[in-house]
Amino acid sequence: MPFSTLSIRKAVTGLTAATALALGATVLAAPGASAVGSSACTKNIKDKTLQVVQWDHADMYTSPSFRSKVKKSVFAGSNVRVYCTAKGGDWYYGKSGRTTGWMEYHAFF
Repeated sequence: MPFSTLSIRKAVTGLTAATALALGATVLAAPGASAVGSSACTKNIKDKTLQVVQWDHADMYTSPSFRSKVKKSVFAGSNVRVYCTAKGGDWYYGKSGRTTGWMEYHAFF
């Protein structure tokens, strides 16, 4: 086998392995909603960021209920990465900064 053909074959094999590794790492880096900490999720959302538009702030709760504990107040204009919804889309589970929790849909729309 000529030297140049062998070098191309090695290069293609290395590229294929690197691509497979990169795709695998991407899949592992994008966890499902239950993997990010909430079993209450009913519908997953793929890679979406929403901006808080409700008044001056919106509260982030420990569960999809106003009766649960407030974890954080997220100010208007802040972005929240959302992972899933619950209760027919009335609540969004997401992350603001380092805090994850539930926010009512009116915070975004």
